[in-house]
Amino acid sequence: MRKVRHLLFAAFAVSVVAVPALAQQAGSSGYPAPCPASQVSKSDVDRAHTVFLSGKGFLDESNYDKAISYFKDAYSIDCSVHAILPIIATAYERKGDKQSAVGALQEYLKRVPNAPDHEVIQRRINNLQDQIAQEKATATAVPTASAPPVASTAAPTATATTSPTAPTATAELTSTATAPPTTEGGHSVTPWIVVGVGGAAVVAGVVLFAVGAGDISTAEKTCPVHDNCNDPNAQSTGNSGRTLETVGVVAGAVGVAAVAGGLLWHFLETPGAPSTTGATVTPVVAPGYAGLGLGGRF
Repeated sequence: MRKVRHLLFAAFAVSVVAVPALAQQAGSSGYPAPCPASQVSKSDVDRAHTVFLSGKGFLDESNYDKAISYFKDAYSIDCSVHAILPIIATAYERKGDKQSAVGALQEYLKRVPNAPDHEVIQRRINNLQDQIAQEKATATAVPTASAPPVASTAAPTATATTSPTAPTATAELTSTATAPPTTEGGHSVTPWIVVGVGGAAVVAGVVLFAVGAGDISTAEKTCPVHDNCNDPNAQSTGNSGRTLETVGVVAGAVGVAAVAGGLLWHFLETPGAPSTTGATVTPVVAPGYAGLGLGGRF
């Protein structure tokens, strides 16, 4: 009988010592105690990785409870992989449990104080704590804001007091909405478009005249006698040169007129609101003809 008592006492003593040890191993945070990677076997590393992938699949499916459970199991198998703590925090955050997410992130900084992402994790903790504080403030303010007013029985008085102000507010909104926008007058850009097109026509006329003169010169070298020339190519080149010279002169004259007209238009124009029509002026050059084309839209 005395031996039995000794055995029971010994078992009780062992349990008293073992329970605090297990609690210390699990840690007050609910996560396993950290351990060096050298103490984790290769098979445990592979098994923890498989469990982690299962948890990631549940996280992708928005099954946050199972994802958190699998992540914690993976961390229990391989207690050297502390980087899983921010992932657990992500699952808690998506679940809506911001307080548990903060706990996981704080545990990560305790276990990896020199982590390269220390600043990022700390900012994440601060943001979550700010969100928690805002949610608590909102939850406290909502009942106060939704409380019925003390003078709720004085409905006729409230109606009589607020109704005269309604027409004033409506009048202010109407006057603001119907106020015409102010516009600033100025010279239109169309005269300068005409000047630009005229300048282009002058340049085109000079080029055409120069090409035509070159063709005539070539034809005269081949056939000095203009009449009864036996070389058909020289005749064609000479005739083409004369046409180009004519077109060049006409295009140049039209361009000069357009430049002069555009400048005159600009200086004689009365500044005012911009025109609602868009006019376009384009040079038209063809064999035997040169001029300007005017188009517009309303």
